Order: sequence, then C-alpha cells, then structure tokens
Amino acid sequence: MKSMSPWLDCAKQIQAISQAGQAYSKDKYDLERFDQLSDVANQMFSHLSNQPVEAIQKLFIPESGYPTPKVDLRAGIIRDNKILLVKEIEDGGWSMPGGWADVCESPSQGVVREVFEESGIVVDSPKLIAIKDRSLHPYEPEFPFHIYKLFFVCRYVSGEPKPTMEISEANFFELNTLPNLSTSRVLPEDIEMVFRHADSSVPYIHVD
Repeated sequence: MKSMSPWLDCAKQIQAISQAGQAYSKDKYDLERFDQLSDVANQMFSHLSNQPVEAIQKLFIPESGYPTPKVDLRAGIIRDNKILLVKEIEDGGWSMPGGWADVCESPSQGVVREVFEESGIVVDSPKLIAIKDRSLHPYEPEFPFHIYKLFFVCRYVSGEPKPTMEISEANFFELNTLPNLSTSRVLPEDIEMVFRHADSSVPYIHVD
C-alpha cells in the first residue's frame, strides 16, 4: 500500500533532506536554507493533517544526523489462548505492549523490558515473527517519519496484568473478543499473526 497522499511522501523527503543538511552542512547560509526547508515540510504536514504547525513539530522525535527509520517493538504474549493487550492512555485504544527501541539494548532485550514496564508481566524467549514497514500498512494516522515495526512472540513466565504510568489497563483477550484497538500501534491482522505463530516452535519471519 502506498501513502494516502503523494504530497505526504514529498513532505517526508523534504524533512529528511533538511535533517541531513543540518547535520552535515557547515555554511551558515546553507543551514538557514535547511531550516527553511524544515519549516516548509512542517507546513505541508500541517495542511495535510489539518493540525496546527505546533502540533506537527511536537510529533517529531528530536534527533540529528542522517535520517533513518525508527524502530518500534511489539510483543505478542498468549496465555490460555488469550493475548495480552494494554490500554494506551494517549488515545484510549488497546495495543500489544511495546514501544521505541532503545540504544545500547538489543531488540529482544527491549521487547522483554517493554512488556514488564507496561503490564507487570514477565516474559522471555522472544522470537521475531515479522518486520513491517509502517507506511505500507493501514496504521492511522500516517506519521511524518519512517518506522519499521518488529513483532515478537514471547513466552509468558509470571505476573498478572496491572496498569502503569503510560497504561490505564492491561488484560488478556480472546481473538474473537478484541477491544477497540489503537490502530496507530497495532492492527487486527497483527494480532491474528501472533495467534498463528504462538504455538510454532520455529516461527517464520515475515518482512514487508
């Protein structure tokens, strides 16, 4: 699936050019032009999303250097044929526990940590089952930066679901009784994928 708007892709490219230019240019006049490009990209994002420019600026993750995709980690934990989901305070939707990958931490370590921090559940033996380019799938809303989503199946060890600072609720759900999902983070097809591979000793890795 391509972006809903070719102008969104153009705005992303302008933002990436601006960021790379700000990182590698030494000329002060060039730096001013790259700052102007960033402003133009934010105005385009604002127009396309009907959001104020200030809100668009807050959406970006502060960084410098060459622009590269972000990495989002998601964990699928099945217990008694039910999947662990957490309710996001930010949008009120439910998602598989996870978040941004941290530096100095492997994806496997990160996804185990995220599960415990968001739900109080201890897991181990994470197995990568899919790598998805967020922009090629119907996650909403579209983001002005590029994201790779890594999905793992983890083995439940111990603990019971509990709320945290970022999560208002956590619980296990059957596939046919899923709550309202946070479609910015997870889609029904992602949860179905976890159920398909939860009982497999060697889950395959799907990349798209």
